[in-house]
Amino acid sequence: MRKNEQNTRNKRSISLRAARAGALAASVTAMFLMSLPATAHAAENAGADVAQAAAKPKAGPAKTGRPAKANRKTRVTATLSALPPVVQPGTSPAAPSDAAALVATFSPATPGQKVTLERKSGKGWKIVDTASEDTWGTATFSASPGTYRASTVAVGRAWTSGTVTARSWTPEFEDTFSGTTLDTSVWNDQKREHESVYAPRTCARVDPAARSVGGGVLRLGVAVDPALAGTPCSYTWNGTPGTQQYLLNSQVSTEYTRFFQHGIVAARIKPQQAKGMHSGLWMLPAGTKYVDGDAAGGAEIDVMEFFGENGRGNEAVGSHVHYYQPGWQKVSHGDLFPATRQVLGKNRSWWDEFHVFSVEWTPTEYVFRVDGREYYRETDAVSQADEYLVLSNLTSDYELDELTADELGDAAQVDWVRVFDATSIESSRRSTGRKAA
Repeated sequence: MRKNEQNTRNKRSISLRAARAGALAASVTAMFLMSLPATAHAAENAGADVAQAAAKPKAGPAKTGRPAKANRKTRVTATLSALPPVVQPGTSPAAPSDAAALVATFSPATPGQKVTLERKSGKGWKIVDTASEDTWGTATFSASPGTYRASTVAVGRAWTSGTVTARSWTPEFEDTFSGTTLDTSVWNDQKREHESVYAPRTCARVDPAARSVGGGVLRLGVAVDPALAGTPCSYTWNGTPGTQQYLLNSQVSTEYTRFFQHGIVAARIKPQQAKGMHSGLWMLPAGTKYVDGDAAGGAEIDVMEFFGENGRGNEAVGSHVHYYQPGWQKVSHGDLFPATRQVLGKNRSWWDEFHVFSVEWTPTEYVFRVDGREYYRETDAVSQADEYLVLSNLTSDYELDELTADELGDAAQVDWVRVFDATSIESSRRSTGRKAA
């Protein structure tokens, strides 16, 4: 597409510019020093991207899970974050909301502990909702516009967060995949064969026959290539030869129609169970062009990747950021993040549920979340370029030996995709706890 034609179409698209400094989500943190002695509760290499990782992920939120003994020196934090509606777990497709998501996080965590949400009114604070802490130490709420705080009680004392102001959210871009066809005025099939220096797809090509729309979701599948059915495909990975069928992959993008620069990108996805393929929500720089050695000139932003069932019941979601040095020498940040499993329902796996995967992309960092819970924050390799969206389910050579014929009917499901221009200023406050009545 010529540049002037592209610019004309971009009038309908979004270029999310960060107009003010600071993080995109409004987040207020209240830090508490506990003064009473008491007891408080405090991946495998999934593919070539993980194998090529050149840096460890930055420290994320405080670890939670097993109870840990607290003493007078224990630091307790209470955080309340006001986010776009990026919290929507469930087993079925559902319409997205425009109400704010409030995420209260307490560390150390006390799973099952009651959390109270209060809204400020002209007469003071009024309790509007309650929830229980999960194993992450979080409780989530859907909130109308207003000023809020959250509190819990532990070891005979009340601990209250600072305040945040919630507002309604209107996405700058949205697709809910209604109807029975993909909107090709927005999305295109990236018909690329054998793509990627680091994760070649020798036996696969992208074709629209592998994906479909219906029942309110976009299904991203993998299928046998009918043009080469019965013809074996030979490939080699890490010096080991293998044979697989020729396959069709799913890979759709806004490559020619929608571009974004900073914002909150979110999608509600139920990943596939099948191993031997990996589904993902990611972003690539406009023109799929990189600047050697300069991530600011464009980076691959993998919001989420899932590599299927591993047989051990510890499957985790991956998030990565990649850019290139001269000679296509890859620089990678990110990993698989076991903490993401804490959003799963009891006795459920990723392929049983939809979850909202999001990245908050600012001029200075990325914040990766699942259902509003932060699990990875990256301040290196931050792109300042226009980027487009990609949704895919791919079969790279490194995973082909895991793919069996009976798995080819499996697919990842995308319920909706949304992008928010969420520029705001983050503030924090430190205070002490109050003794419970």
